[in-house]
Amino acid sequence: MVQRKTGLSLIALAVLLGGCSGGQQKDGAEAREEPAPPRTTIDEPVELTVYSAPGDSEQAWNERFGDPIRKKYPNISFKFINPRNNDALKISNLLMSGTKIDIYYESIGGFFVNVPQYNLQFDLTPFIKQHNLDLDAFEPSLIEAMKNNTGGEIWGLPVNNNNMVMYYNKDIFDRFGVQYPKDGMTWEEAIEMSQAFNRIEEGKHYVGLAVSPNHITRMNPFSLPLVDAKTEKTTFSDPRWQQLLQTMFVQPARSDNYKNKIRALGNKAPYATEFTRTHDLAMYVHQSNLPFIDSTYKNTNFDIVSLPTFPEMPGVGSQAYPSYFAIPSHSEHKEEAFLALQYLVSSEYQMEYAKKGVMPVLKDESYKRAFATETEYQGVNFGAVFYNQFAPIPTKTKYDGLAEGALTSQLIDLALGNTDINTVLRKAEEEGNNKIETEKKGE
Repeated sequence: MVQRKTGLSLIALAVLLGGCSGGQQKDGAEAREEPAPPRTTIDEPVELTVYSAPGDSEQAWNERFGDPIRKKYPNISFKFINPRNNDALKISNLLMSGTKIDIYYESIGGFFVNVPQYNLQFDLTPFIKQHNLDLDAFEPSLIEAMKNNTGGEIWGLPVNNNNMVMYYNKDIFDRFGVQYPKDGMTWEEAIEMSQAFNRIEEGKHYVGLAVSPNHITRMNPFSLPLVDAKTEKTTFSDPRWQQLLQTMFVQPARSDNYKNKIRALGNKAPYATEFTRTHDLAMYVHQSNLPFIDSTYKNTNFDIVSLPTFPEMPGVGSQAYPSYFAIPSHSEHKEEAFLALQYLVSSEYQMEYAKKGVMPVLKDESYKRAFATETEYQGVNFGAVFYNQFAPIPTKTKYDGLAEGALTSQLIDLALGNTDINTVLRKAEEEGNNKIETEKKGE
C-alpha cells in the first residue's frame, strides 16, 4: 500500500508540474530552464574579511583597494587583518580559531606556497565563466603562471604587477660626463659603462652598478626555477646560473675600487641607501615600483631604462612579479568577494591606478601609455617598464626560499673574489638540497 500511494503521488506531481508549464513542449524538445544571470549588484550589507599576507597597513589597503571597492559597491565593508608583528593573526592561528577569510592576497613569491599549504585554494573558473571575465585581456604570463602552478585552475586573479628595470642617477652621470644609458642595452654595454664610476672623487667613493640579488634570482630572464618541481632538487647545476652570476655579480665588481666599496660598507653590496640617500651608486637594478613605495626617490635625480638583456635573448627582460587575490575555499561570501575582485581587474580600476604608477595586469597598450602620468615623476622614462617582454614564470615550490638563501648568502664573497662561481654553485646545490631534505623530514 505504501508503495502504491507513493507511486500515485509522483504521478500526480508530474501532472501538476506539467500543468504549471502549460503542458506543451515545442517541437518535442524538453523545456529548459535559463541559467540565472550573474549578479552585478550587492543589495544587502556584507562584511568581507581581508587577509594581507604582505602585511600592508589598513590605510594602505583602503587607499589602494578598499575605498575603490566601497565606491563601486557601497554595501561592502571590510574587516582587515594585517598579521605583521602579531603572531595571533598569522594565517595558521586564524584558521585554527575558525576565522573565515573572504579575500586573501599575496605576491607570487609566496602565493603558490601558502595557498595550498593552508588549504585556501578555490577554483574561480566557474565565476569567471558566469561573469564573462575575459582572461585573454590579461598579460599572458600572469595567467600562464597561475595555471602552470595549479594544474590548470585559477586560484586567484592578478591585480597588480611588477618587473625589473635599471635606474640611474643623472647627477652622477653629469658629474663624470658619461652619456646616459638607453633602452635596449645589453648587459655587456651596461657593465662597461659602469666601470667609469668606480672611483673616488673629492673623498666620495662612487661605484657603477648594483643588482638586487634576491630579485634577479627570483625573476631571472632565463626563467630558471630555483627548485625543480618534479625532483624537488635545486637547479644550480644548470650552466645558465654561471652566466647569471658572472654577469650580475662578478663583472660589475671587477674593479678594486668596487671591492673596496663593499669592504667600506661592512662587507655589504651597494644597494638602496647608496642610490637614493648617499647618492654614490650610479646605476641600480631593482623592481619597477620603487619610486611609488620609497619616498627617497623624490630626493634623487633619477631616470630609468629597460633591464639590460642578453644577446641570445634580445628583448627579453625579467619575469613578472604579480600579486594575486584569492577567495579561500572556506569563504561564506564567495560571490560578493568575486564581484570585488572583478572590479579590481576591470578596465576602469586598472586605468585609474595605472595613471598613479601601479603596473597594470591588462595587456592593452592604453594602460601602458597611461602609466604614471598622474604622478609627480613627470619626464621620467616610464616606457622603459614595458620595453622588454616578460620572461616566462617557472613553477614555484615551497622550497624556493631555502635554495635562494643557499645561493645569495655567498654572493658577497663571490664579488670580492674570495671564491669562484663553480664553488658557489656547488655549495649552493649541496646546502640547498640538504636544507630541502631536512625540511621534508620535519613536515
